[in-house]
Amino acid sequence: MSSSKLVMKFLSQKDMIAAGVTDMERCIDAMDEAFTLAGKGDYVMGGSTRNSHGQRIWFPKEPKFEGMPKGGPDQRFMSLPGYLGGRFKVCGNKWYGSNVNNPKNHGLPRSILMMTLNDAETARPLAIMEANVLSGMRTGAVVGLSARYLAREDSETLGVIAAGPISKFCTTAIVKALPSLKKVVVFDINDDAARKFCDDMSEKLNIDVSTVSNFEDAVKGQDVITSAISGNHTPLFEDKLLKEGSLLTMPGRANVENSYLRDAYIVPDCWEMQKTYKIEGLMLPEDERSIPHLQVHNMVDSGEIKESDLNDLGKIAAGIASIDKASSKKRYFISNGMILQDIAWAMTMYENAVKNGLGQDLVMWDEPYLV
Repeated sequence: MSSSKLVMKFLSQKDMIAAGVTDMERCIDAMDEAFTLAGKGDYVMGGSTRNSHGQRIWFPKEPKFEGMPKGGPDQRFMSLPGYLGGRFKVCGNKWYGSNVNNPKNHGLPRSILMMTLNDAETARPLAIMEANVLSGMRTGAVVGLSARYLAREDSETLGVIAAGPISKFCTTAIVKALPSLKKVVVFDINDDAARKFCDDMSEKLNIDVSTVSNFEDAVKGQDVITSAISGNHTPLFEDKLLKEGSLLTMPGRANVENSYLRDAYIVPDCWEMQKTYKIEGLMLPEDERSIPHLQVHNMVDSGEIKESDLNDLGKIAAGIASIDKASSKKRYFISNGMILQDIAWAMTMYENAVKNGLGQDLVMWDEPYLV
């Protein structure tokens, strides 16, 4: 008989690091598990479609009440609930707030994140944990996983756009996933940030990392390109700059040409989630709509791209679909993050914490007040 006493783990950032949250190679393998389960359909995300990225608090662009935040692309709160099957069989929720001005004005990260895990049958809480590092790691690891499955085996160069924390996670993951890489170049509008990125990454990854002076040089001729730009500006990745057989792998927004999309392999993280994004986005006032990868949706709707030609990364991981990695065809990975990724890495950290006696035990009750 199970106890009616409820005790959960609280894991601070220090506890999470001790549990191994920064182990990128293991995180990529955990993402491989999560995507394989997603490809097989052994998951549930939020919303009526069971494929919603999450529920967002949409602050108005012009608030009518004092103290209410002003809406914008990086001013938001979100809740991401979901269930992941396989060996995990657990429910989880990531709750976070984001403000692009946090670093400059408050000395805080842009986003502040928490993660909870619950037993999927009883709803018994298992853990609440700091999730900034966890979320950044899984974001990078997914990009690394896309390189594992989509990049050419002979890839030698990586171009990085933006030198922020997410680009560091992504670069680490891509280098881990592609042992053939020999050189990394980075472009950022902030020269100091780019130089610091080079110093940090070259020492950490033992690979040649250098800066370039413009966006085009970070894209042209590179075997793999990744970009993690925050704010409103999203540069155009011109088709003519992108090398034959190259992988453009994005943890967020991108701006590409229609000609590129018509000819490339397009691999979404989860196309059903992307479609739900569109359904939910169209419910907003026109001037407030935010629909990721709307260009791809429009080309599918117009018939320029066949929906059947879009193969989720999970289906490729599960062996249900494939691409010709050796071909000269360009490949484009689009991603907006799934709670399934957070659940997989969070559950791994929870198990490590329990095994190693990490974290604090929080008692919700010894006996429930009402049953």
